Amino acid sequence: MTIITREQWLGKAVEEFRPVFSAYGFPLPQNIRLSCGFPSRHARSLTKQSIGEHWSPKASDDNTHEILISPVEADGWKVLGILVHELCHASTDGDGHQGQFPSCAKALSLEGKPTCATGGEAFKLEYTALFESLGVYPHAKLNVDRQYKKQTTRQLKAVCPCCGYVIRLSKAWADVGLPTCPSDGNEFVLS
Repeated sequence: MTIITREQWLGKAVEEFRPVFSAYGFPLPQNIRLSCGFPSRHARSLTKQSIGEHWSPKASDDNTHEILISPVEADGWKVLGILVHELCHASTDGDGHQGQFPSCAKALSLEGKPTCATGGEAFKLEYTALFESLGVYPHAKLNVDRQYKKQTTRQLKAVCPCCGYVIRLSKAWADVGLPTCPSDGNEFVLS
């Protein structure tokens, strides 16, 4: 099979991991749908990004586990670690990051706290052959921060030259005339 899309790559990875999950006593359900797309929370946040998400089949009209991998991640190893984390949710549906989930994540060589467990060096050592069999992850990072310009203030800063009192006002009002300082009566200057 020639992998053309991200979803095909993710699907092949799931099929490669099925026997691994089963060997550790956490069989994967058959009804899993995979997509590269923004998870529901923190999707475009530049400070806290959600990079993967699992939706229980209870939320799906056709009783399917839905897994989303964020398009802001393009490194194949990281994507594989995120995918395995979400597959741990699918195999322990209903446990969240508690119950059987930590045991499953640890068995699959994920590292870190359960809420952010992902593949580290042990994960890479364990699954190098599997990763190489997948080929290159066919995706380029989506830079969501480039789409949005940081909003700057539209207000001009005016300062009293004597006491340092600061106000902000629009350009339209500054063009009408600058006010005087309520503290010492001096006219404000734009800075």
